[in-house]
Amino acid sequence: MPVLSSVSKALTLLDAFSAGEPELTLTELGRRAGAHKSSAFRLLSTLEAHGFVEKAPGGRGYRLGWKLVELAGRLLSRYGLRELAAPFMEELAERSGEIVHLSVLEGAQIVYLDKRGRSQPLTVATTVGGRSPAHASAMGKVLLAGLAEAELERALGGRRLERFTPTTITDRRRLAGELEGIRRRGYATDDEETFPGIRCVAAPLLDGAGRVLAAISITAPTQRMDARRRSEIRKWVTDTAARIGERIRTGGINI
Repeated sequence: MPVLSSVSKALTLLDAFSAGEPELTLTELGRRAGAHKSSAFRLLSTLEAHGFVEKAPGGRGYRLGWKLVELAGRLLSRYGLRELAAPFMEELAERSGEIVHLSVLEGAQIVYLDKRGRSQPLTVATTVGGRSPAHASAMGKVLLAGLAEAELERALGGRRLERFTPTTITDRRRLAGELEGIRRRGYATDDEETFPGIRCVAAPLLDGAGRVLAAISITAPTQRMDARRRSEIRKWVTDTAARIGERIRTGGINI
């Protein structure tokens, strides 16, 4: 497949920004895109003209522009999933007192579509639009479990399964066994696999053909998710996922 280097470098510039680094200088952006300073300036000027980036206050760097928010809104409205799931997620967040996430799979990562619940101490910092490695999260494992064998191979490819904590699954055979168990159970757990001190329970959202479209989860610190409460949370999450799935099927939502 032919790839235009200028477009590729422009996309690399956009992808360089993160929640931790929302503003970057021309020099930093050029270095990360592997582009000469003058080339990076031309690319950024074009992106700026179309609203994809903007000058940061003070003019010393760049930050992402509002055009990306507009495009993200179009994508989410096309799916309709975020709006459909929102009241169920609010109810689940209120009932549990914890953070509730909605995500979809993109390659070997999950993308957070929505986040509900009041911020409180001892929780994980996630953002809508943010990403997380699928193999190391409950939602990611639910989404991977929904793939056919060929799709799973394409998603993970030959990449190494990165270790984030002592409990992260990094062995392919063990991950395959975990995914098989998730298919049987209908839910997944994450026992401090991405973040130390954080546990998670997730369940899939299914369409009329039984395909996994997305996943929802409850995330909480280990202090608030012992074995007894995890069992309670599992029931809440799986029940809510089933209710959202029913609305997906009757409402014709697809991804």
